[in-house]
Amino acid sequence: MLVMAAFVAAQQQPSAPRSGWPCTGRLDPSYFRVAEGSGGHLLLLAPDEIADSASLFLAFTSHPQTIFRLAGSVTPGLHDFQVPIDPSVESVLFSVSVQCLESAYILDPSGALAGGDAVTYRSTFRAERMVIVRQPQPGMWTVRVAGSGVAGVTVQAKSPLGIGDIEFSAAGSTAFKPLPAFGVENTARLRIGRIAQPRASQVSGVGEPVGSLPLSPGETEGTYLSRFQPDGGGFRVMVVGRDEQGFDIQRMYAPLFAPLR
Repeated sequence: MLVMAAFVAAQQQPSAPRSGWPCTGRLDPSYFRVAEGSGGHLLLLAPDEIADSASLFLAFTSHPQTIFRLAGSVTPGLHDFQVPIDPSVESVLFSVSVQCLESAYILDPSGALAGGDAVTYRSTFRAERMVIVRQPQPGMWTVRVAGSGVAGVTVQAKSPLGIGDIEFSAAGSTAFKPLPAFGVENTARLRIGRIAQPRASQVSGVGEPVGSLPLSPGETEGTYLSRFQPDGGGFRVMVVGRDEQGFDIQRMYAPLFAPLR
């Protein structure tokens, strides 16, 4: 599900100057909740930019595997986010959306600014930057962001490696459902495609570790089970591993799970 968040201050506060848009805007919190819960995208677009956003949605759709995702807020200053890109990635999309965006740069494993014929920049929006790199060099890439306010940083890939469906079954039940139950042990069932020796964990909406998800083989190939008891906070599932060449593989399941109470 692709979700776009538009700032709504100008229509409700006609006296507010547009010169500070979107920094002076007010984000409707329902857009944020829907985008995170569905695995959609928090695009901080001004109303007059929505008509030109089709290319962003098409780019997201063509890069279905999530490698890195952060949504919340950033403090003023420079922030670096490290993202491992493995050799299976045919094309990688870097998206940065920050309410008061000052700058956004994508650095390759050598530390150089991403550029050349294989790189496409989409930078006509005030608070959104998108960079697409075809056949990226494997290694640790860096997303460097300066700005403040509500933010969403996403790295997605066109790759055969990824996480399939994730379902949860509460203790005492054999039925698997889309969301875990709060306060009891849950069994998570993951489908992980072609990642050797995978290790799973829970991370918060801003990428901080929440807890491990020890894996055991499921009934079918590529299926794993993990027993855990979620706390009351939202979490994403992250899987890491290595390929046969020793490169790090990282994938996230895009939706932010909120345990049912």
